[in-house]
Amino acid sequence: MRRILLVLAALGLLAWLAAPALPSGPFVARAVDFTQALPAGSGGDGWRSGIVRAPGRFDLVGLTWRSPGLVRGQIRVRSAGGQWSAWTALDGDRGAAPGAEPIWAGGAEAYELRMSRRPDGLRAHFVNATGSATAMARVTTALRRGLHGMLAALAGTQARAQTAPGAPAIIPRAAWGADQCPPRAAPAYGQVQVGFVHHTVDANDYGPQDSAAMVLAICRYHRNTNGWRDIGYNFLDDRYGQVFEGRSGGVDRPVIGAQAQGYNSVSTGVANIGTFTSVAQTPEAVAATARLLAWKLSLHGVPVTGQVTVTSAGGPTNRYRDGTPVTFERISGHRDADATECPGTTLYAQLPAIRSQAAALAPAAPSVPATMSIGVSDPTLDFPQPAQVSGHATGSDGQPLAGAPVAVQIAVGAGFLTRARTVTGADGTWALELPTGYSRRLRAVAQLPGGGLSPSPQISVRVAPRIRLRAARRVTAKRPFTVTGSVRPRRGRVTLQIARQGSDEAMHVVARVAVSPAADGRFVLHVRLRRPALHRLRVTSAPDARNVAGRSGDMVLRAVRPRR
Repeated sequence: MRRILLVLAALGLLAWLAAPALPSGPFVARAVDFTQALPAGSGGDGWRSGIVRAPGRFDLVGLTWRSPGLVRGQIRVRSAGGQWSAWTALDGDRGAAPGAEPIWAGGAEAYELRMSRRPDGLRAHFVNATGSATAMARVTTALRRGLHGMLAALAGTQARAQTAPGAPAIIPRAAWGADQCPPRAAPAYGQVQVGFVHHTVDANDYGPQDSAAMVLAICRYHRNTNGWRDIGYNFLDDRYGQVFEGRSGGVDRPVIGAQAQGYNSVSTGVANIGTFTSVAQTPEAVAATARLLAWKLSLHGVPVTGQVTVTSAGGPTNRYRDGTPVTFERISGHRDADATECPGTTLYAQLPAIRSQAAALAPAAPSVPATMSIGVSDPTLDFPQPAQVSGHATGSDGQPLAGAPVAVQIAVGAGFLTRARTVTGADGTWALELPTGYSRRLRAVAQLPGGGLSPSPQISVRVAPRIRLRAARRVTAKRPFTVTGSVRPRRGRVTLQIARQGSDEAMHVVARVAVSPAADGRFVLHVRLRRPALHRLRVTSAPDARNVAGRSGDMVLRAVRPRR
């Protein structure tokens, strides 16, 4: 009986070890995150932390702090074998959040910082993506890796790059462990007008077997430390020419990433794993980047060479203010758009080679891009009047696109949110009624037969609030009377305008009263007219980002003398 129990226990242990690593794909270790507050360190010229031992072995390390202002610095890491890395400059491109982007450490146990000053609230954030954070984790990972290899050999399975039709080989999210970095929200879609090239500020001496863990570590840092929806980059490629799917949503779709502040909705981003400030990217990676962008830009109907002008959406790290037209090369570096050194001086100098190779790989005579139009019968609406939206879709062959799914979307921040759907008719036309309570920027997106998307230009629809006003038609001068009304959609404040008829028989404004509607948009106020005369009441609202100016109808009433 005891032997049977021991056998059952052993089988249970094997099942527990093997469960996360069944051979449906490549082996992926369990990733963990942890943080550490930094000690005071030494003073002198700048600030130096001294050697700091991390809470566990780490593969990725980044910094955050609370102090505003510029902080420059460098970091070096010590491996489990006692070897120190070279000093690596910290990249402070984190948008509005103070801190430095993470670097790859590859199983380090300690680190040292030297910075221009010690910012308040300085913390190190770590990711271990190789299952080696603790001694127990290393034993468990080794057992799971061995079991996975054995089961995979028995099952005859192996990892394969899965990708969209016509695309270069792209390693899918499942192969680098994206289930350990689930997106916080559904993907958002924009347009692809330009491709931005990045670097990840990681070590360059990694092996091809390390790249998947590096992508997982970056994803967990972007999601868990930066608080982003998902990994920021649309694609990542390593020094060996392997290309990885980044942000979720479909490699063949215009997924909005978090890779070029102010331009995410009109671009795609490919990050080169490594640091290329003074070291060149490998020929294999340059060729992989060129192949990827040749396919991706052509897929969305845009050339890989030449220039394009897009509108900046602003942001703290953006080089250009919100609303500024900015001209980019179709394949540009991150530094062209934002205040950063990315993709590194040497890789930036390799962009002409990437453009040249991409141009040679792109279709010699690109097909005419599919077109999508959108229009509205009345661009200025009175709430709750719906927008009558219509348009026309044409395929890449120039013929009407029949039976194509159409999504009408509203602009929300840097992305778009679908509010209505329809299908094109036999002549490629479509039409629908779109309820809207606020002024919006709209666009329509057609789903193409090959799986791509064709977005329309954006149009604006302005909405004026509906304001109603009620009061008695005859009141007594110098005595209060009640005025009621409503504003929909609700506004924080509106103005009651009181005009009195003069001797010239014209109406002259004699008072303006601020009114704050309740949560349901209704308001009640008590008014006193000083003189007997004919009066006009009117409620107005000022324009803002949500609605254009609004006004009620005019209410004419007469104030009479009080009875003696």
